[in-house]
Amino acid sequence: MIRCVIAVLAACVLCFGSVAHADDLTSSRDIQSAVDSYLASSENDANLVGGPGSAGYDAGFWIRGGDFMLRINATLQARFEANDWDNEDDAQNAFNQFFQGQQFAGDTSGFSLPRATIKLSGEAPCDICYYIELEFGHFGRDVRERGGTLLFDSANVFGLGGAPTILGTSPQSYNYDNTREAWIEWCSCEAFNFRMGQIKTPTTRQMMVAPELQQFVDVSFASAYTGLWMPGYTDRNRDHGFMVHGAFGCDGEWSYMVAVTNGDGGDSIRNVLDHRTSDNLAFSARLNWAFAQPIGYEEGALRQQTCGWYGEVGLWAHYYADRSDKPHQSLGDVLNAGIDLALGYGGFSFTGAFSLHEASDADAGPLAADDFKAFSWLAQLGYHFPGTAWEIAARASFYENDEFVTTDGEVLEFAFGVNYYLNGHANKLQLDVSFLEASEGAVGIWSPYPGYLPLLGNENSQILIRFQWQLAL
Repeated sequence: MIRCVIAVLAACVLCFGSVAHADDLTSSRDIQSAVDSYLASSENDANLVGGPGSAGYDAGFWIRGGDFMLRINATLQARFEANDWDNEDDAQNAFNQFFQGQQFAGDTSGFSLPRATIKLSGEAPCDICYYIELEFGHFGRDVRERGGTLLFDSANVFGLGGAPTILGTSPQSYNYDNTREAWIEWCSCEAFNFRMGQIKTPTTRQMMVAPELQQFVDVSFASAYTGLWMPGYTDRNRDHGFMVHGAFGCDGEWSYMVAVTNGDGGDSIRNVLDHRTSDNLAFSARLNWAFAQPIGYEEGALRQQTCGWYGEVGLWAHYYADRSDKPHQSLGDVLNAGIDLALGYGGFSFTGAFSLHEASDADAGPLAADDFKAFSWLAQLGYHFPGTAWEIAARASFYENDEFVTTDGEVLEFAFGVNYYLNGHANKLQLDVSFLEASEGAVGIWSPYPGYLPLLGNENSQILIRFQWQLAL
């Protein structure tokens, strides 16, 4: 009897097991069929990009599939800054004038994140390149929106009347949108490339160097002053238009760029919709010659050999007949031009620049009272200790304005810095100190990224201390 029961139970187990196994087989077939069907529907899509693609990291995250490529880069700059004035009362008076009566607390300090930048770039079929730079950092937009002007306020500072104006730009644009730069480019060959969109315009060398590749925490006072003379300045000059650029020579030692832009700055209202703009265009160009080993637009000697020279010299110019319409007014014919040099041997590096600035024939705005002339220069020397992560640097920069509203003035900057490269420019610690002194009659500037506050027309001095940790992926 027991044997019969065991036999029956065994038969039941085998029966249910066979049924369950059959269900498993059916289920597996259904799943595989569904997967095959799904993959079959996407097979043609995959063929459009030449295969399933690939991804990785090489100086930025990248995704590639056939003729399409997307590169993603990010920059974070965590900074501590401190401003100390020699005469707080004069500084407060200047600041209150500059920012239309707002109160100024004297010495300032604090932590900030001036750059939190996302960059998207890559290639598309038919030799097309593209670039988008988005900025989400806390660089001083809030102060900009509360009032004041980047260079000067013609109504409140000099008593000339009229609306506040930025020298060399139409008053509606400050280039502070999150879309800092964006363009499409036909990358036809090394000698000729055509770019169109919101572009960085040719200017002095230090302004051509990317913020991530600078030797100091930020640009010199002279470079900031040069940038403020041209449209679309925040940390770099940008404008809407097109550019042709390329390199030629036996080893590509010559490079050039020529740009034609609106002249109204990077985030201005579309000109076709803005009755305040005129049809005048801005023209700019730059020619660079690498007479020794090329260094590119980068500061310092990280990529330099222990015993070997590098050297490049550049010429540039920017011209804009600044006009506004309704009513039609001339705000001045503005010309900026300069020469610059990058030179190095072993661990030594040098950057030098000289720039001229002129504005004339204005019948409105702050330049209507008189023509304006100025010049600026920069000398920057660094030494990277071979085989170590340490670099020291020093620089002097200067500008002088000549007979602006019957006054002369100048600002002199001395700065010293120490860098520690955890992983080159990709991960570095920077500490620098700048000493600035302004004479009576100097045209004050407000440049938020480097942290320069207006020493407007006062015999005053300022000490600016900056410590920054940069991560550039």
